[in-house]
Amino acid sequence: MPVPRKDVVIAGGGLAGLGLAKQLVAQRPDLDIAVVERARFPLHDTTPKVGESTVEIASRYLVDTLNLGDHFREQQLQKFGLRCFFGTPQADFSQYDELGASNRFPLPTYQLERGVLENHLYAELTASGVQIDDGASIQDVKLDDTDKRLKFVDASGAAREYQSRWLVDCAGRFGLLRRSLNLNKSSEHRGNAVWFRVDRTLKIDDWTDNTDWQSRVALEGRRWLSTNHLMGPGYWIWIIPLASGATSLGIVMDEQAWGSAGLVDYSATEIWLARHHPQLADHLAGVKVLDFVSLEDYSFAAKRCFSADGWAMSGEAGVFADPFYSPGSDFIGMANDIISHLVVRESRGDCIGQDARILDTFFRGFFDNTVSLYRQEYGGWGDRVMMSAKLTWDYCFYWGVLALLYYRGAVTDARLLRSINPQLTESLALNAKMQAAFRDRAKKRLVLPARGIFIDQYAVPVLQVLAGQLKDSDVTLESALTHSMELIRAVAPDLIAMVSDCGSAASRSDTDLLGTLRRAI
Repeated sequence: MPVPRKDVVIAGGGLAGLGLAKQLVAQRPDLDIAVVERARFPLHDTTPKVGESTVEIASRYLVDTLNLGDHFREQQLQKFGLRCFFGTPQADFSQYDELGASNRFPLPTYQLERGVLENHLYAELTASGVQIDDGASIQDVKLDDTDKRLKFVDASGAAREYQSRWLVDCAGRFGLLRRSLNLNKSSEHRGNAVWFRVDRTLKIDDWTDNTDWQSRVALEGRRWLSTNHLMGPGYWIWIIPLASGATSLGIVMDEQAWGSAGLVDYSATEIWLARHHPQLADHLAGVKVLDFVSLEDYSFAAKRCFSADGWAMSGEAGVFADPFYSPGSDFIGMANDIISHLVVRESRGDCIGQDARILDTFFRGFFDNTVSLYRQEYGGWGDRVMMSAKLTWDYCFYWGVLALLYYRGAVTDARLLRSINPQLTESLALNAKMQAAFRDRAKKRLVLPARGIFIDQYAVPVLQVLAGQLKDSDVTLESALTHSMELIRAVAPDLIAMVSDCGSAASRSDTDLLGTLRRAI
């Protein structure tokens, strides 16, 4: 029996694989696409997958590129930004120091119920005629310059095979193509995590009766819609609400914190939480734990992600940096845009060799830059001064440079990327300088005495300007990037001064953190 031939075979039917299939169908409906996925559809709503929080690039990809705006408005939760709490255990939660925004910035982001989203994508794709072989087990891949072969056992137990011009690995961190092509590469960042979901909505707003604390955000009673972070030296905890009423939680640590925490199972995690974050432990009493996963040394890179020879990787099949700032779905959006660009151009008879090389270099450079935000910096995660400066800088760089490139379509425009290379090179050098300053401070592993202060990111002018610029589609990339560079050049010295002022107690910059950030422009 002849082997069925497809234009594109996608290994993996999660967010990356289904999103890519939907994108390709929209751009070239005549392409013959097959998706081979291990899980069976429909998935459980709270299927255990990391990647439940989105930021601006991913939200743009999901809502605009994949045309999922109605789904997100009706079936997902709009996020209330990223929010961090600092300090040793306090009797009243309002006495922790809080870093976050008093109101939403103008571009919506979301908390993802992954099972709900992937079931929605599955239904759309099958209705459009895409072949999805769920319940399958991939056995082998073979690649040459013109043809790719994917062998698998389908849900009935039958051995099957597809032949294709393009094979795209979206099948997760096992790295089907990374292993086959010897493309594994260290990211030089070591992080470790446990994560779990519980059958209850944890509303951080209910953890104190302090009315002043309640009223200092515009969406009073809605802090729980943030990606809330409980911060400590060498670690952080995420608390993410899901539309089903469940809550996702994770504890992420550097090697030093991990070595002493002993988070071997949920019982050990309960004990650790009771000691370090008693309010969270109290609100977890009596919950049903839906799943529990532990993963050591989770970060990795790849020597290459896209090839004109007809193979590519997206999602955790290619690279994974760190869960802080939720960049995973950003990388899915960018990788899928690049893959779609290459597949569609080649299907029209264009030569894609140069584009594949340039866009691959850009993508991996974007990844390396993202990894630099974490490498040897976790020691400062419990330090409100460092993190106030760091989040301000990292937002500036993300909104002013990286997200700007995505919003203006530069991630698939090799010619445009070459033309702005001098500005990108300068921005990367500035970011390297800033991250070095954060690493120096992080070595001290400071936890300053909590004072119940609120560092309101919404009141920081440079963040308002860059968020507004990102939303303004009438401003050209060249003009916006020039403005961004002016702002980040201006803000860098003040932020470096903040983190360089390290006394044994609160630093001078800590006496008025928000005032310092307001002046840092």
